[in-house]
Amino acid sequence: MMKQGYELKIEQSQKLALTPSLLQAINVLQLNTMQLEQYVQEQLLSNPMLEVDESERADEPKAIDWAEYARSVAYEPERQDEDPEDDVRETASRSGVTLAEYLSTELQFSKLREDILPVCLYIACCLDEDGYLRVSLEEIAEQTGADVDTILQALLHVQGMEPAGVGARNLTECLSLQLIRAGLDTPLAMLLVKEHLEDIAANRIGALAKELGVKPAAVQDTCDLIRTLDPKPGRQFGKDAEAQYVIPDVFIELRDGKLAVSVSESASPRLIISPFYRHLLEDPGSDEQLKDFLEGRLNSAAWLIRSIRQRSQTIVSVTSAIAEVQEAFLTNRGGLVPMTLAQIAGMAGVHESTVSRCTSGKYVQTPRGLFELKDLFGGGLAAGSGEVSSDSVKKAIRQVIENENDRAPLSDQAIAEKLKQENGVNISRRTVTKYREAMGIPSSTGRKRFE
Repeated sequence: MMKQGYELKIEQSQKLALTPSLLQAINVLQLNTMQLEQYVQEQLLSNPMLEVDESERADEPKAIDWAEYARSVAYEPERQDEDPEDDVRETASRSGVTLAEYLSTELQFSKLREDILPVCLYIACCLDEDGYLRVSLEEIAEQTGADVDTILQALLHVQGMEPAGVGARNLTECLSLQLIRAGLDTPLAMLLVKEHLEDIAANRIGALAKELGVKPAAVQDTCDLIRTLDPKPGRQFGKDAEAQYVIPDVFIELRDGKLAVSVSESASPRLIISPFYRHLLEDPGSDEQLKDFLEGRLNSAAWLIRSIRQRSQTIVSVTSAIAEVQEAFLTNRGGLVPMTLAQIAGMAGVHESTVSRCTSGKYVQTPRGLFELKDLFGGGLAAGSGEVSSDSVKKAIRQVIENENDRAPLSDQAIAEKLKQENGVNISRRTVTKYREAMGIPSSTGRKRFE
C-alpha cells in the first residue's frame, strides 16, 4: 500500500525574477525612438535627479541631410497625355486635403444658381471618408430649408463631379455612376451591379450565366470590368488626421567599403545625474526626508541611464549581426537571405526574445533605403537543397499560378504538391493560402476563366 503524506524537500532551481528595474530595462529596449523620447521627457518631469547632458559628444552619428533626401525620393519624371485634373486630385491627396475641402473649392468656382450652390456645399460637407452621402434628403431639407427638387439638382451636380462615384448613397449607385461616366453602362453591366454584387464577389460566373441566359465569357468580361471600379472613391483624398512620420532608430552606412552601424542621437538620449540634487543628497545638513526621497530618485535615475546605454549597445549588436548576414542585400549585390531570430541571437550574444524586442517597431536607414528591422528577416522554409526564403516561395507560388490553366485553376493543395515535386519545397496548404492572400491573389474559384 502506497504511503501518503507530506514531507519537506529542498530543491535548487533557476528562476528569473522580474524586478521593477529589469522590467524598466525591457520596456526601454522595446520602445522606438519617438516613444523613447516621450518616455524620457516624462521621466525628466517626474525625477529631479535626471538632467540632459548638454555637452557635445564627439562620437554622435553624422547628421543626414533630410531636405536632400526628401528631394531625391520625391522626384518623378514628367508625365505626358494625362488629365490635368488628375494632377489636382493627386496633389490634394498628398497634401492632406480632404474630399470635402476639394469639392468645396471646386464648387466655389462653378457657375451654379444661388439657391443650389449652398445645398451643394452642404452635401459636400456631409460626405463620409469613402465619398458616400449617408444623410437622407429629408435631413438635408430640414437643415438647409431647400425643397426636394432643389436638393435633387444639387445632389446630381455633386455626383457629376470628380472623382466618379462621389455623392452616391450606396455601393450600387456608386458603381452605376462610374459606369455611366465611362460610357460602359451596358444592360448587362447595370443589371449585375444592381442585383448581383454578392454573386460577383463570390465569382459565381457559371450560375449567373445560366440564370441570365448569357454566355459565361460575357459575364466574366463584365465582372472583370466592374472589379476595376472604385467602391470607395473618397479614399484617394487626404484625411483630417495628422501625417505620421518615421524616424530611424539606427543607421547602417557604407564606410570605406564596409558596413558601419550607429544608433541615432534621439535613440540614445544623453542623461546624467543632476549635480545640484546630488550635492543636496551628500550634504550632511540636508533634511532626512528630502535625502530619503532623493536617494530613491537617484536609484531610479541610475537604472534609466543604464537601461538606455544598454539599449543602444544591444541595438548596435543586433543590427551589426543583421548587417553581416544581409550584406549582399544592403550593398545592392543580391537579395535577402534566410535569417532567423535564433541565428541573430547567437551572433549578438543575446536571447531570441531580446532580438524580437530590438527589431519590432524600429527602423533602420540603410544604403538601400528605410526598412523596419524585422523586414530584413527573410524567413526560411525547408527545401530539398537546404533553406529558401519566404520571398522566393512567394515568387514560386506566383509563377505556378501564372502558368496554370485559367480554365481549371490549381487549388492551394495542388500548388503545395507542385512546389514539392518541381522545386523541392516542403510547404503546407495553409502556408500557400497565407502567402497567396498576402500577395492579393484570389482563390482558384476567383481565378477561373470562362470561354
